[in-house]
Amino acid sequence: TRSRTTEGNDVENSLSIVDPAYNEEKLLRGTIEHLVRTAPLHTDAAEIIIVNEGSKDSTDSLANELAAKHEIVSVYHQSPNQGFGATVRHGFQKAQYTYVTYIPVDYHFSAKEFDMYLSLIKYADIVIGYRRERRKELGFYPWMVSSFYHLMVNLVFRLNFYDVNWIHLYRREQLEDFVGQSEGVFLLAETLINAKRLGLKIVGVDVDFADREEGVATGIQTGTIIRTLRELLGFLIKKT
Repeated sequence: TRSRTTEGNDVENSLSIVDPAYNEEKLLRGTIEHLVRTAPLHTDAAEIIIVNEGSKDSTDSLANELAAKHEIVSVYHQSPNQGFGATVRHGFQKAQYTYVTYIPVDYHFSAKEFDMYLSLIKYADIVIGYRRERRKELGFYPWMVSSFYHLMVNLVFRLNFYDVNWIHLYRREQLEDFVGQSEGVFLLAETLINAKRLGLKIVGVDVDFADREEGVATGIQTGTIIRTLRELLGFLIKKT
């Protein structure tokens, strides 16, 4: 584990980016180098927090190398793999700056998206991205899974969000009041449900989206779907 102290964590336009990484040796370097180049251009201060989810490939050594190379990059290792939710939450706990987000290793956050998120958060408590065009282009099975999941979340918890599973931007000072406790992907929806119940202002914005260039996304794998539904039902039972 490598950590560092950061001066000036009270800078208003500052951003902590959490990158959960599991077996991402093919994509990690490109994504982190991209964020190192671009994040400081849109903020007064930025940090990039890699959380290695107990990877079985060379992700751990590559993450260490990137953290040693770049002052704004830090890395934490979780072993064994505790799930997406636990990994992201671990990164949130290490965040030091005013705004906090998570960005998947398989996605290059664009300059346009930096500007949109950081502009909107000035007028909201949370900004969430809508991958509207992406859902239209999905094959039948992933489209069905995504549509059914969002229908359930919105109906059961009385929400009205087109997409709960993409990149969110939070205010760090508020995050501990509503961050979800799920170990899996349901963490993102649970966090929004908790925030909505607290009366926080959540703004959605359409974003661009490009599929990952290497590897396989885990979001539509059967095991992930079952675990997410189990967490959804468990959260519903606990809150009723």
